[in-house]
Amino acid sequence: LLRSAIAKERLPEEILDWDIEGILEMGVRAETGKVLGKDFTVSSLLQQDVEAVFLAAGGWDSRMARGVISEVESPIPGTFMLVDLLKLAGNESDTFSCQPDVVIYGGGKLALKAALTCKQSGAQKITIMFREDWQHSPVTDAEVKDLGFEGLDIVYNAAIHRLRGEGDLLSELETIDTQSGAQSIIPAQTLIIASGRFPELIFVGIKPEESVTDAPTDHSLRWEAIAPYKQPAYKDRVGLFADGDVLADYSAAIKAIGAGRRAAASLQQMLYGLEPSLTEHVITPQSILQDVDGVEKVESMQRRIMPICSGRELAVCGELERGFSNDMARAEASRCLQCGLICYEHTVGPAEQEKTISDVQAR
Repeated sequence: LLRSAIAKERLPEEILDWDIEGILEMGVRAETGKVLGKDFTVSSLLQQDVEAVFLAAGGWDSRMARGVISEVESPIPGTFMLVDLLKLAGNESDTFSCQPDVVIYGGGKLALKAALTCKQSGAQKITIMFREDWQHSPVTDAEVKDLGFEGLDIVYNAAIHRLRGEGDLLSELETIDTQSGAQSIIPAQTLIIASGRFPELIFVGIKPEESVTDAPTDHSLRWEAIAPYKQPAYKDRVGLFADGDVLADYSAAIKAIGAGRRAAASLQQMLYGLEPSLTEHVITPQSILQDVDGVEKVESMQRRIMPICSGRELAVCGELERGFSNDMARAEASRCLQCGLICYEHTVGPAEQEKTISDVQAR
């Protein structure tokens, strides 16, 4: 995406190549031209003496970048996006086979349509899970009753905490009640998620003595998957698809970089047998750094508006924003954000500065 989604005027290819070469020189091995779920699986990686696998498969954004928007992908074992299920249901030439136990997470009223599709595709037990409570449920009891089939449960205040499976198959979900904190296990061989991208997960193998169920009859690898810890502003949220989680695409490159740092830290914690968690004393948007109500003697300057290309310019450069001129960039860089942290008297002239120093000395 760095090579295809960012204009070369902003990120020249030689700079990107230099950065990639530096990473590879540190001993990182990169393999390209392979598709998860076709050329390899999470289970196959864990069987190669790999201690952990971090999966950041994206969703519609990565499909568009690879030109395979029409394909249905399931990089996480047994997990599909709701939009793919509904698309297949509307196309008679395509088929979708559900396993006996299905969990549909989120989706509002579309979750009911997905439940009907899964029932017609072989599902025996269907559980629809919502983070909302019953009073704020997007579906009503009457709508559930109108479906007219048994084996359907609606669970409220629910968050998925862990996925567990065996080999290339999903077997169960560990869930948390967002109100009470109670944990439970729900059998699931198929998981339908109502988001535009797959969650970023860390997979690790489960040793036989750590398995939560009876030992398998074969030698398939058991695994579990958990998400990295949340960003600081949402550190108290639990489970997948919580407030602050990315459900479609990262709105800015800096946010994607932050997610990568959290994933790396969480991965290290899991390798040492620790639960992924945010360290203490981390600055959040709610943190009070200094008791400063206002900043005096700082000139107020309006923010510069980014110039937009005309139709003719857009056809040439292929980018909507024209960019700042040198003078505009310098003016914007000198604009005070009134952060209250560093320079309180940035615009004070030399004469006034001497007077201020004299006043202080006189005291």
